[in-house]
Amino acid sequence: MGERPQVAAKKSDTLSLVDRVYETLLDRIITGAIRYGDTISIKKVASELSVSSMPVREAMKRLEFEGVVTIKPRSACRVRRPTRRMILEVYELREALEAFAVTRRLGAIDPSALQRLQGIVEGMRRLATLADADTREKLAIELDRQFHAEIIGLAGNEMLNTFSRQLNLHVNMTLMHEKTYHSLEKEWPEMHAEVVACLQSDPPRAVELLRDHFARATALWKEDGASD
Repeated sequence: MGERPQVAAKKSDTLSLVDRVYETLLDRIITGAIRYGDTISIKKVASELSVSSMPVREAMKRLEFEGVVTIKPRSACRVRRPTRRMILEVYELREALEAFAVTRRLGAIDPSALQRLQGIVEGMRRLATLADADTREKLAIELDRQFHAEIIGLAGNEMLNTFSRQLNLHVNMTLMHEKTYHSLEKEWPEMHAEVVACLQSDPPRAVELLRDHFARATALWKEDGASD
């Protein structure tokens, strides 16, 4: 068995320890390791991270304040599932943020960022060779998360990066793919490839493509009978 993950800190560094537990939980929610609607055991998390229950409780309180979890009796929390309205609002904000990130540089894209995006697209294309559908979808979600994080990163604005991360905390890629992945799977790699191709030579066209991408995904959620 692998080593148990640890969140190490000095005893006097309580705030730092809470921050680290909080960031660990954030990463698990954003990446879909913890799903919306899941119940999280405070005791189990404390055991997994080799910490006491106190920093886990404090981290959970912070998540509750942010509207991400609901604290339940007996040391458990439930991750709130976003409403359809929240999902659509997050799509709107993500579209605006990514359009800003692209136009911010007006074609002066960092070559290393462009290479990373091209590498992600190649990874998306290679998924078609995988026979297992569940593995294919899981990797697609992670690659999509990386792609859009790179687009946001083009702006070179840390506040924008932080805000984008908060949006992904409330509505992550795993949830977004619930209604969109299977409908767009075949054309999905080339949709992203076309955006990358336009980033350097024609940023306005890249923005148009991103807007179209979000519009198509949003339409699938609007057609769905998800709760409001």
